[in-house]
Amino acid sequence: MSTTTQLSPQAAPAAARPAPGTAPAGRTAAGLPSLHLAAAVGNADWHLTAPLLGVLAAALHTDLATVTAAIGAYSLGQGLALPLWGRLSDRFGPRRALRWGLAVAALSAAVAAVAGDPRLWVAARAACGAGFAAVAPCAGLYHDALGAFADRRRAYARMMTLTSAVAVGAPLLAGLAARFTSWRAVFAVVALLAAVLARHTRALPPMAAPAPVRARGPRLRSLRLLRTRGLWTLAGLGVAEGLVLLGVPALLAPTLTAVGAGDRAGLLVTVVYGASVCAGSVAVRHLPGRGRPRVLLAAGGASGLLATVLLAVRPAVPVVFAAAVLLGLAWGPLHTTLQTWAPRLLAPGARGTAASVLAMSGVLACAAGVALAAPLVERGALTALFGMLAGFAAVLTALLAGAARHLTK
Repeated sequence: MSTTTQLSPQAAPAAARPAPGTAPAGRTAAGLPSLHLAAAVGNADWHLTAPLLGVLAAALHTDLATVTAAIGAYSLGQGLALPLWGRLSDRFGPRRALRWGLAVAALSAAVAAVAGDPRLWVAARAACGAGFAAVAPCAGLYHDALGAFADRRRAYARMMTLTSAVAVGAPLLAGLAARFTSWRAVFAVVALLAAVLARHTRALPPMAAPAPVRARGPRLRSLRLLRTRGLWTLAGLGVAEGLVLLGVPALLAPTLTAVGAGDRAGLLVTVVYGASVCAGSVAVRHLPGRGRPRVLLAAGGASGLLATVLLAVRPAVPVVFAAAVLLGLAWGPLHTTLQTWAPRLLAPGARGTAASVLAMSGVLACAAGVALAAPLVERGALTALFGMLAGFAAVLTALLAGAARHLTK
């Protein structure tokens, strides 16, 4: 394992000695399938509502706008809960935090499955998003415990392959389940799976919290300054990533509608994007050698930048599908690399918080960006919209180039 240069002086410099608060890499690797399944169920839950909107509006005796609001409420609940789970994972260990989060998700999904009032159902969906938010910081901590960057990259790419495949299949299965059984069965299955996975978190090794660093005077102020800078760096990276690699894919189907394509094209572009994410994640997982974070980040940033530039120049149907492929391929190297080394911008005792700040800023930026972009798509101002997003993609690539200098592996 190579030495990692970090922004915090608390980091352990010795490769042969595990950082405080980590678990043995062998035990961690053996328990990762449970964590990956939890991430897959959470990602499936994220994508379940969209294909059920019409059925839900009729069953809950409300309008389409009310049930559509649940998608935003889910994202908001998840984004706002991320810092809490990050802090709890640092304070009590990721295994406990993951168990608690999955328990919240299971209970909330059960409420959503039996709810008859639309307001209660929307609130339950927001709480379910908040519960599954525990997966992100816990995944960051357990993958960080694997040691070398190549091991962390491959394990995280394995999880990304599973979650992206689930994102493609979950809406289709939800639609079939609602047609042949009931929409309530969909959320009941989520509740059952979350409850089972909460019990199976014992497959993951416990990780003790690092001993607190005692510092006073100038040293304490220096540590606080380093932590603050690291958190702002992560927040900036998360915002740029959320706008480009989460926000732009969410706008592809509305863009097709704006240029006159049918509903089937919107569904097809979603499938193409999900398949491209799978392909990119598989490629990252099987890269030979150790790989360099800055190379992977540059490749992902350039792919996202090219996609937005193409959409700005000519937002036509073939270009939208080409952009879906480029954005999907960008997600694998860029997001996997960010998640496996960006938390190391902070000391071991704050890496759960670091992972949660990165994820929170991305989720909230995506939600805000899509909301602000919707009127532009409706008016057909696609060139202006994607031109602005191309600017954010350029900023993201520049931020990645600057941040990559702080870490080597």
